[in-house]
Amino acid sequence: MWTKYSMLKSMLKVHKGIDISKYGKLTSYLKVGSRKYKTKKAKILERNQIEEFLKKAPDVEYLQVKDALILGVAGACRCNELTFLDISDVQDKGSYLYVLIPDTKTNISRSFTVMEEAFSVNAVEMCRKYISLRPKAAGRRFFLRYVDGKCTTQHVGINTISKTFSKVASFLGLPDPESFTGHGMRRSSATLLANAGGDITTVKRHGGWKSTTVAENYIEESLSSKMAIAEKNPGAT
Repeated sequence: MWTKYSMLKSMLKVHKGIDISKYGKLTSYLKVGSRKYKTKKAKILERNQIEEFLKKAPDVEYLQVKDALILGVAGACRCNELTFLDISDVQDKGSYLYVLIPDTKTNISRSFTVMEEAFSVNAVEMCRKYISLRPKAAGRRFFLRYVDGKCTTQHVGINTISKTFSKVASFLGLPDPESFTGHGMRRSSATLLANAGGDITTVKRHGGWKSTTVAENYIEESLSSKMAIAEKNPGAT
């Protein structure tokens, strides 16, 4: 209903000069009707699940998926940002990778780092291994099609990138793996940062969110964080 209201508001204002945002009874009705509505959010992966996949999934089959997972979660990346990531946007600084996301949905460039100790495996070396397999004739795209331990010159499309989370969930044997969508990378990234002690300002800057409300909606209270709270306060639920 809110979606239709927004469409009607824009259309009526442009074509009829009517501003229905001033109709108090209408907005009150919509607010009352939406109180019990809960949006369906993309599922997240816990840190231990991500690390289990990075450790156990064979590189010969899953190296490209691992790199997409590492960069996606480290930088709260959208699928289109990973799809069109340029090889020059990933800079090897020795003990870490510096990654630039120049084209974003909000037209504000972002950057992030991937540290060697980001996970229980060396995430930087895993990315280096994938980069080293690039054919000389490869184009500018960072993500190339990966088959039987080799990169081809064909770049990876957004549909393949968007299935990264579902492939991880399927390998781990999680229920309903198809429900783990590409959007889950941003939610997982925000959640991991918040669970590690990042405040809302840090989370907003990390994901490029301007609104505090929007940023908070990306954070999922994970099972691990609930267990940590329970350990500090046995009476907590």
